[in-house]
Amino acid sequence: MGAIAISAIIVAAGRGQRLGTSLPKAYVPLKGKPLIEYSLELFARCAQISEIIVVIHPDDEPLFRKLVLALDKSWRHVYGGAHRQDSVLAGVRAASGEYVLVHDAARPLVSLSLVERVIYAMKERGTAVPVVPITESVKRVAGDAIIADIDRSGLFCAQTPQGFERKPLLEALERACAQGRYFTDEASLVSAMRGGQPGVVPGEACNIKITTEADLKLAECLLTTRRAS
Repeated sequence: MGAIAISAIIVAAGRGQRLGTSLPKAYVPLKGKPLIEYSLELFARCAQISEIIVVIHPDDEPLFRKLVLALDKSWRHVYGGAHRQDSVLAGVRAASGEYVLVHDAARPLVSLSLVERVIYAMKERGTAVPVVPITESVKRVAGDAIIADIDRSGLFCAQTPQGFERKPLLEALERACAQGRYFTDEASLVSAMRGGQPGVVPGEACNIKITTEADLKLAECLLTTRRAS
């Protein structure tokens, strides 16, 4: 049996207003390199990945060519849409692999071991989502008051990359977008549109999503520690 083709889709079309920079989030520098470069280099090192597709905002084409294609002209890119889900759909449509990994460019500290865990579980179950347990106390708030305490037992935060068989994911994305139903990640979309329970693998605390300036500073500290170890 031949190797199973896996496409990595890196979603990099977001604007990143909460980060408070003039650059789109994927191109904000982290230790001298654009955020997106970390994920691209990592996925390029994974022997099981057959192609990498980057989903960009149309306005970012000059930046992408200057900062990304200058490193490797083999990386394909497509234009994203108004919502993250539209961008993922564009990437999945462009993919040729039997399986796809969907990853946010805003998670630059993803590790090769995590990617390989997701791939292994995805091949076994058809889906794989990295998760980390919630460790803080969770409250439901209305206005300026706590109205309920939430039992955090069994509650986890989902990360990326999330792995799926391409055809079922594509069908779910197309139906959801056609119906105007939008979800925060592919796991929740697949659960809602196709039913079933996506498989999970242990995520990593360091695989943070860069949303604010504080996240960027934390990523700098984590990267410094990783390089020193």
